[in-house]
Amino acid sequence: MDKDQDLKNTAEGAQISDEAEAVSPETENESLSVSDVSSDAEETTEEATDSESDEQADTVKIPRRLKVLSAFYDYVEIFAIAIIAVLFIFTFCVRLCRVNGDSMNQTLNHNETLIATNFFYTPKQGDIIVFHLSNDYYKEPIVKRVIATEGQTVEINFTKGTIKVDGKLYEDEHAYISNGKYVNREDFDDRFISTVHGNTYFAATVPEGHVFVLGDNRNGSSDSRSKRIGFVDVDTILGKAVVRLSPFTVLD
Repeated sequence: MDKDQDLKNTAEGAQISDEAEAVSPETENESLSVSDVSSDAEETTEEATDSESDEQADTVKIPRRLKVLSAFYDYVEIFAIAIIAVLFIFTFCVRLCRVNGDSMNQTLNHNETLIATNFFYTPKQGDIIVFHLSNDYYKEPIVKRVIATEGQTVEINFTKGTIKVDGKLYEDEHAYISNGKYVNREDFDDRFISTVHGNTYFAATVPEGHVFVLGDNRNGSSDSRSKRIGFVDVDTILGKAVVRLSPFTVLD
């Protein structure tokens, strides 16, 4: 009976051993899985550490001194651009000038400030222009009104106080003529002056590249009738007067 018991115990032991061997591969797989998870966790930790290092590198504070210098350079750059823009505008687009004398009364008065522009400007009849001459009589810009342009013929009747351009009566609405008659001044160019049937005339054809100008104060103006000015070369024109600053007026 003892032998039977021993055989029974031996059989049960062998069965338990087989079951243990059968479970062992599963345990091995579980061990491998735990190992893989550990490796993944380590890699994730390393990546997180690298990311934190990058963020710290990106968030390095710029010294206050460098910030101040950077802002200063920005302001200097803006100021320089503004200066260049202003110089460009006042060189090629607009110009400030001052009326000197009474030759443009009653339209403009002495010492009034004008804004003139030469931006894509071509002189035409009726414009108030600013020009300069390089002679002994005039050192400052001159302000006059264009009466005729190149190729046109001007005829001024001193006695009647009228102007004709290419034979058509010029509507002289801006003119101030004392006593209603033109005065034949001593500085007028006598090459263009003649007397016919008791009437005194100034007659001339405007040369190419020039304009004929008069002051609105007809008897108080040295202009294209005068030897001192004559026909005005378009290359000497600084621009068309478009605005009077004080009192503010937009000019025709």
